[in-house]
Amino acid sequence: MVKNSIPMSPLNPLYLFNNHFAGHRRNYPYRTRLAIAADLGFDGYELHPIEPNDDKAWDEAAAAFKASGLKHAGMYLVAKGANDDEVANIDASIERTRSVIERLHAIDPHAFLNYTIQSNPAATSTPDYRDSGSAKAEARHWERTARLVGAADRELAARGMSGNIYNHVWFMLDTPAAGVRAIRDAGAKIIRPGIAIFHSHFHQGVPDFPELMAQPGMDRLGYFAVLNGWPKPAEPFRTRPLDDGNIDIAAALGLIWSKGYTGPIVSQAYDLGGDPYETARRSRDYIRDVHTRFLRNPALNPAN
Repeated sequence: MVKNSIPMSPLNPLYLFNNHFAGHRRNYPYRTRLAIAADLGFDGYELHPIEPNDDKAWDEAAAAFKASGLKHAGMYLVAKGANDDEVANIDASIERTRSVIERLHAIDPHAFLNYTIQSNPAATSTPDYRDSGSAKAEARHWERTARLVGAADRELAARGMSGNIYNHVWFMLDTPAAGVRAIRDAGAKIIRPGIAIFHSHFHQGVPDFPELMAQPGMDRLGYFAVLNGWPKPAEPFRTRPLDDGNIDIAAALGLIWSKGYTGPIVSQAYDLGGDPYETARRSRDYIRDVHTRFLRNPALNPAN
């Protein structure tokens, strides 16, 4: 008998990320973006940042969410304030985050905030990601990061919302381990670690996925974003659909499922281009097919 097989129930809410619809000389209206997510059976939609004072965009997003019938919303938010040349604006950054959370709460009172800090202490985006981001951070950068994360955490807690840290190459929060440290330093209660697997896979300072998931704090994983890619010819990598790239997405899914992960799985499509309905459908089908495969025969899951 195979142990630790995935439960006999739907495991994760599937979210469609906003970057399926932006770039490559196209920019779909919110009503179409969310209608596609709903038509394909996604449970939620993760919005890209909308500035707090952009009433038109917030109104369009809110109306689209209501009309779509989707159950859940989230938002990716990129903050600054950890670098020396940004610290003068740290209070404004905290207020921006607070205002975004307030407006997101009006769309979905139980929405999540996918939070990261773009500040790069190295000041340059190096080909070896270990030469930038958190690896070059000093005590003052970590102190400012804790202040930013703590303020976001308190606002989310006050509104009954959830949140996570997003790892992004070249950013202050560039690895899942950096996110865990920021959460710990901030004393955050609500915000959990997150994994964007394409950023963790190509970061030379992040271990292989089983070792990553065994790191302290990763048992509280609260967010998992999927997108495949190849390390070249583009920098930081050339993104690809889930079933066509260097990353073994199926094995990663099998591992988090074997560990009981029930949080969101987010389908991303940065730089894929093309027909967003088809990129979203292909991603949805792949995740469902992998789940069905492991459910049918748990011995096919390498985590078992």
